[in-house]
Amino acid sequence: MYNAIIVDDEPRVVRALEENIDWKRCGIRRVYTAKNMSAAIETIREAKIEILICDIEMPNGYGTQLLEWLRENQMNVSCIFVTCHQEYSIMRKAIQLKCYDYILKPINYDEFTQLLMEMVQKMEQWEAQDRKEQPGNWGELMDSGALVKNQESTRNIEMEVKRYVREHMADNIVIADIADALHFNPNYLMRAFKNETGMSILEYIVRARMEAAKKILKGTRLPVREVAYMVGYTDCVYFTKVFHKEMGVTPTQFRKQL
Repeated sequence: MYNAIIVDDEPRVVRALEENIDWKRCGIRRVYTAKNMSAAIETIREAKIEILICDIEMPNGYGTQLLEWLRENQMNVSCIFVTCHQEYSIMRKAIQLKCYDYILKPINYDEFTQLLMEMVQKMEQWEAQDRKEQPGNWGELMDSGALVKNQESTRNIEMEVKRYVREHMADNIVIADIADALHFNPNYLMRAFKNETGMSILEYIVRARMEAAKKILKGTRLPVREVAYMVGYTDCVYFTKVFHKEMGVTPTQFRKQL
């Protein structure tokens, strides 16, 4: 069973979650609470927290900033955002930080319970796979250099990840989904891929999408907006920005150069 923390500055929301969710049935041993980012960090440092249930907008820091802090400190915590915000920029940031899911207020407690149970089940699967693939903990594996020595296994991971990205180019690709599809622990998958390729999975996804976009721009007369959709971007302006950053020109300028 796992420990969870609810981070929300609205006491009624915290109380409602505490009272309306059968936590033990969901696989949660203990539920901590915090009103803001600093209080949450203090609790996380003192207690072993595996699950974060967090509002987006709070005093003294956003929920995405808290999750970013967890990722920077390499804390393996699964996150569900509970919020009334549904702006695209916030959702995109949550996805980039590998948030497991995103649920809107007012909370449907049956839906939330189902979501939480699914996440806990996946966490258990990842841990079981992690133990099978890596005897001991991840720190021991890195210290021993076992990952570097197991080059053939890592190359297979690289091939599998790249194939998944090619096959799901137009989808909303989330690392947790790749890990689930390939039956690997997400942290192990990210580290193994970077060790072999020198880049993160997210960096590869961007590069693969830009290369696919170049081929489509070169071989068709489809509008730029349609090209963006085909390679996984629902926001054409953002696609253009990313393309320009990677290629040095906008998609339209790229076509003119041809």
